[in-house]
Formats: sequence, C-alpha cells, structure tokens
Amino acid sequence: MKPVDLHVHSTASDGTLSPARLVRLAAESGLSAFALTDHDTVAGVQEALCAARDTELTVIPGIELSCPYQDRELHILGLFLDWQDPALNGALAALCQARRARNERILSLFQQDGFPLTWEDVAGTEHGFVITRAHFARALLKRGCVSSMNEAFVRYLDPGKKYFLPKEALDPEQAIRLIRSAGGFPALAHPLQYRLGWTGLNALLSYLKERGLAGLEVYYSSHTAGDTVRLRESARRFGLLETGGSDFHGANKPDIRLGTGRGSLRVPPHLPDAIRAYLSSAVSPTGKCSLPDSPPKASLP
Repeated sequence: MKPVDLHVHSTASDGTLSPARLVRLAAESGLSAFALTDHDTVAGVQEALCAARDTELTVIPGIELSCPYQDRELHILGLFLDWQDPALNGALAALCQARRARNERILSLFQQDGFPLTWEDVAGTEHGFVITRAHFARALLKRGCVSSMNEAFVRYLDPGKKYFLPKEALDPEQAIRLIRSAGGFPALAHPLQYRLGWTGLNALLSYLKERGLAGLEVYYSSHTAGDTVRLRESARRFGLLETGGSDFHGANKPDIRLGTGRGSLRVPPHLPDAIRAYLSSAVSPTGKCSLPDSPPKASLP
C-alpha cells in the first residue's frame, strides 16, 4: 500500500508550500493520502481538494488547534472534519481576529525597538491566512536580524522572550468538542513535545480522554522506535486510535520531508481507513456524530 501522511501544513498557516503545491509534491512522493492540518484554519482545504480532483490522491480535511494546558500549549488535530461546518468556521474566524490583534502588538514591539519590520515583511502575500510566529521568524531572517529561524525563536519569539505574546486559544475541551461537532476525529499531536514525562503524559491522556479525545499521534518525525512502542501502549491503555504524520512545513522545517519525516517515518497506510470506520460507527441514524467511548478493537493493529 502507498504511504500516507496525516499531519501536513501549507501556506494557509506556517508552511511554505501552497495547498496545490502540496498536492503535487504528495503525488510525486507516491503518497495515497495526506491530511492538511494547518494551525487554527481550514483556509487551504478547498484549494487542496480542487488540486487533487483529477488525481488518485486523497486529501483529508483537517486542522491543528492550539490549546492551553497548565503552562504549556497543546495541539489537537482534527481529521476528516466538515471544513465548511458553520460552528467551526465561526469559532475560527473569532480566533483569527484575535490572532491578528496579537500579531499587530508583536510587530509594534519589534518596531518600537528599532527592528526594520513591516506588516508586509511578516504577512508576505498570504493576507487573510493565519500568521504565526514562524512568519515573524522568517521576516527577521530575511531582514538579516538573525542567521536562522531557530535563532529568531530562541532570541525573540519563544515563550518567556520579550516578543512572545500568548494567542487567544480554545481550551482542550472546547477544541475537542468543536472538532467532534464538525464530524471530525480529535487526536493529540506530537505528545512527546510537551515534555511531561510518561507519568505526566498518561495523566494528560486520561484528562483528554474524559473530554472526548479519540486518537494519539503515535508515529511522528522525531519519535524513536522505542517512543513509538511506548506510545502504542499508551494508545491501547486509554482506548485511543493511533494516527501519525510528519508535521511537514516545507522550508520552515527543512529537515522534515513529506511522508517520511527525517527519513525513517512510516505511517501505517491502514490508519485512514481505521479512522473512517470509527467515525462511521459513530454516526447515528439522524446523521449526527456521537463518538463512542473507545475505538472498536478491530481498528487497532
């Protein structure tokens, strides 16, 4: 079976390839499917779906929602969601407006300290799409203020730095509920990036499972083979379906390739079908989604 990638970003948020270019790259890379999971937006989904219309490639509408948890920011993936859902788009519009105000404050801080940045430097040609800290990092790099995007984050944009301002965000329960109400599959993204330790991660999974979490990103670009084994155990323990993806961002994360991550990533190609089967089992005769407490055992490898 051809490979899949269930965690991919475009220029609709902080990736560097347009949704249409992602479709071409995915086809050239031999993928059978990928999920477009831009940060807090579904703005790129229509373009990706249109670009894939006459190909054998499946584009899975998705999203990656940011949520506060203790002193950290969690990311909840939503896969196979109705990207035109009114409630979803209303919530995203409010988040976009709040993020725009936050970004203008960040830009003002840089300008007050003499950095030669303009809104055009930051936003480029992507007006109307989600602007993230990665856009500021790339603008600083292009202006010669830093020698790499990593330096931009470490010196200026990471939490605790002067130019970091928290963004408006949904809490985890709200994010999961929003994804589920749009018919989607909520899963915790890159669980080891939160640096909670295994005990802390299991506590988080218990907390999220009680609030409707259905999946866990077991396969990821930075996971070792041992990480993957332990995360599969955690998924089984909490009755979560496995998912996985590269977290591809194009040139913003140049060491991560679509489909294969840093070279060794292999997302089991049956996972999209397992998720579809799970979602199908959750649809009532009235057409409303009511996700069961645990995935059907047959869906787990």
